[in-house]
Amino acid sequence: MNDKIKLFKRHLIEEEKAENTINKYLRDIKEFYEWHNNVNIVTKDDLLDYKEYLKKSKLKVSSINSKISSLNAYFTYTENENLKVKVLKCQKSLFGSKEKELTKYEFNKLYEVAKNNDRLKYLIETIVKTGARVSEVKFITVESIEVGKAIVDNKGKMRIILIPRKLCIKLNDYCKEQHINKGPIFLTKKGKTINRKQIWQMMKDLADKAGVPKEKVFPHNLRHLFAREFYKQTHDIVKLASILGHSSIETTRIYTKETEDECREDLEKLDFVRD
Repeated sequence: MNDKIKLFKRHLIEEEKAENTINKYLRDIKEFYEWHNNVNIVTKDDLLDYKEYLKKSKLKVSSINSKISSLNAYFTYTENENLKVKVLKCQKSLFGSKEKELTKYEFNKLYEVAKNNDRLKYLIETIVKTGARVSEVKFITVESIEVGKAIVDNKGKMRIILIPRKLCIKLNDYCKEQHINKGPIFLTKKGKTINRKQIWQMMKDLADKAGVPKEKVFPHNLRHLFAREFYKQTHDIVKLASILGHSSIETTRIYTKETEDECREDLEKLDFVRD
């Protein structure tokens, strides 16, 4: 069993899956086998029982489906298609959640507190003004701010991150102050490119100091905030999808969902009859 998992890992690496994706697949597979008492022989009934076990847990439907998908990918690789099980049906939410989405007001609170830390201040400003993914921060370089755009090469897939002119000026001044003459702008104290884990931790610490709920403060939520504000300004979902690097408009729609309260406010403004 362990040998098969190792081979599956090698397969994922050869498929150029992201490191986090590979680790997630392997973690889900190992969790199943631990539940199954590490018995090598697996039947379809075992998988159906595991699915029921997951359904009774406190996990979200999306999390359960993610685990099932990992197992299905593994069984496809091992040519055991008969062991694959269906994911749970998940009703799509019509509205965004105000408990999860970072607001512009909350971002401004974070930015105000971050003013004492130039690296962090410009880092969160860069993400929220470009819609960059946290994995793409390393592509924001001295060379990119000279031309106002960063070229992202992710496993052969190319995309452009446009950098606003005013932000380029700020980042250029920051680089001069920090004596950064080439390459990535956001570095650790030892001069290495800052990584995802370090950015997450810096933002969580910032949330504490700013009094903003920690569950709202992470890099991808800055990307969501960028998307919502851009869409409010342009109402152009096709252009937004292009900027975010989405191949599907449906993915972009997730980013532009308004909360129920926002939709209710718009509803109240409609005036068909005079009272």
